[in-house]
Amino acid sequence: MASLFHALECLAACGADGLLPDARDTLVRSLANRRSADGGFNGLDGRSDPYYTFFGWLSLRALRAPYNRDELCGAMAPHSRAANRIDAACARLLLNVEKRSVFRALLTGWADLWRVGDPYGVFLASLTFPHLPRWIMRRACHAQRRQPGALAPEKGPTPQLAAGLVLATLAGEDAPGQVAALSARHRADGGFASAPGASADLLATAVARFALRMSASRAKKPGTDAAREADLAFIELCWLEDGLFGPSPAAAQGDTEHTFYGLLALGTCRPAP
Repeated sequence: MASLFHALECLAACGADGLLPDARDTLVRSLANRRSADGGFNGLDGRSDPYYTFFGWLSLRALRAPYNRDELCGAMAPHSRAANRIDAACARLLLNVEKRSVFRALLTGWADLWRVGDPYGVFLASLTFPHLPRWIMRRACHAQRRQPGALAPEKGPTPQLAAGLVLATLAGEDAPGQVAALSARHRADGGFASAPGASADLLATAVARFALRMSASRAKKPGTDAAREADLAFIELCWLEDGLFGPSPAAAQGDTEHTFYGLLALGTCRPAP
């Protein structure tokens, strides 16, 4: 089985491949405008940020655009042991992929992998490891069920629900509660919301569609995807005037994170192979 990282990348690339050449060029130029002096990408505050560098890198890969591997690795290397866990995970994953070191991946990934009390740790590790045994994924699912609020998935944030459904799918377990809770986040005029009663946003749309598509595919349930056209219209509205995707049509500016999620969301709207 391919890694979760590979599945995400392939679907985002599929979304990018569906764009017209001019649209792809606009995205690549707009991403270049967010590059920082240290070789990374700037965040919303205009300063180099490992989190936004990670998503800028993913976006360029999805667009099959050239980039300076050494500069990106140099910008991310200082963050591989950052106190901020998300920054560290982003830096390690980029370095693991670009340096193509299986040994490095094993050394840096096991810490997350064995945090069985923390399902998100296993989710992060599953991005790196191509063949995680199902028993590890099942342990993550069982740990997730012990988390506060696990018995009421309809109240959890959409990214958390989506991550839980992905883990359940990789573990080969049914998760009807999470499927129902995620499906209920869909908005009639397109997109998914991050919380009950909220407006649709691009991140929630991308991860919900990805998780539901993955679950339906593993269960061999062909989906009609009746919401596809409405979701495509919402995704297009999130492509902002600065050339990048933003969190919502009302956002003041786009960013590298939502540009990757925009490409991923577009990929989920294309027919499954």
